[in-house]
Amino acid sequence: MPVNFLELKPQFKKLAEAALEKELYLGEKLNQCRSLLHQHAEDLPALQKTVEDAVRQNKGLRCAVPVDEALTAHLPAALPSPVCTLLAADGSQINPDPHGEVLFGLVNVGVFRMQPGSGLAPNVLTFSNLLYDQDLETANGLASEDLVALIRDVRERQILSELAKSETAPLVTLTDGPLELYHEPRQEKAFDIYFKKYLSALDDLVLDQVITAGYVDRPRADLVVKLLELLIPADEIVKRPFLGVTDLALFSTLLGPGERSAVFKLQSSSADAFENKKALHFFYLNVGSAELPALARVEVPLWVVEDKASMALLHSVLVEQSSLAGSKPYPYPLIRAHEIAVVKMDDRQQVTEAIELELVAHGRQPAQKSNKQSHKEHTGRRRM
Repeated sequence: MPVNFLELKPQFKKLAEAALEKELYLGEKLNQCRSLLHQHAEDLPALQKTVEDAVRQNKGLRCAVPVDEALTAHLPAALPSPVCTLLAADGSQINPDPHGEVLFGLVNVGVFRMQPGSGLAPNVLTFSNLLYDQDLETANGLASEDLVALIRDVRERQILSELAKSETAPLVTLTDGPLELYHEPRQEKAFDIYFKKYLSALDDLVLDQVITAGYVDRPRADLVVKLLELLIPADEIVKRPFLGVTDLALFSTLLGPGERSAVFKLQSSSADAFENKKALHFFYLNVGSAELPALARVEVPLWVVEDKASMALLHSVLVEQSSLAGSKPYPYPLIRAHEIAVVKMDDRQQVTEAIELELVAHGRQPAQKSNKQSHKEHTGRRRM
């Protein structure tokens, strides 16, 4: 049965009305946030202590912590970018389908290498890993999509750390998304195994002093907003006084084209595993124009933050490479890495058929699709 648009029409109207009402409400909260940001812009030691005190009361607190730059800092990029090597990695995956003919998963990682301004042609590399048998077995049964996504993230970082060993400085490695990992369930042994591999790959990048970063486009985080919430007097505070206000909204009018914010440390229970030089930090960056800002959150480890030259290089590279994407600014190397890595439906079918042929060659007959899947794929039924 098709979607009942007659029934949905009044709901569309209510959605629009609610959106307008929420926009007005959040506008007031945003103004309060901006006032606090400017009022406490230079109070870095006091803010650091405020977070420390709050963490003693709430171990799971997740917020920004100022480092050594004013909260209202807006620093320009030094263009053109210095000569360097860029390695961008992105991954895609095939999740195991218990209703399919063969049970397997696949992680595909694409790497795009370029040396801006060198005149040399970029290089592309693809790394494909088949997941089967014990790769897909966990204490809770079949590996979830989330676990396969974790394996993909680990492979991206491992491949970059391996490739970095044959490169010369300065080297910048980029991945799409945060450096911090969010995959669940964390209590599973499989998660712990792959998470340790992820940290090991970061350790390798530390040793090679690689400028590494995770790029989060149009972030929804409210890390700095949560820091400002800690400044509300205890007798006036509610659970989340600025709930709904994002850091993107907070910095949208502060950062001009090409400017970055102050660097903040990430206070997070999960970030505790990123010790010493791996301690996670971030800053906001406007890669857009005066007419159309485009903000991203860039996550970096401590070893990058400590080196001002590395920070300046990363800043200029991201601004310069994002400008190559035209009216939709986004780092060009990450665009290319995604194009290289993406796995399409045709690819899945070809992998399935190749596995079936190999099973037959070894005297094994592939299974049939489940009855449920067969009915879903019936030519008379089409659905998302």
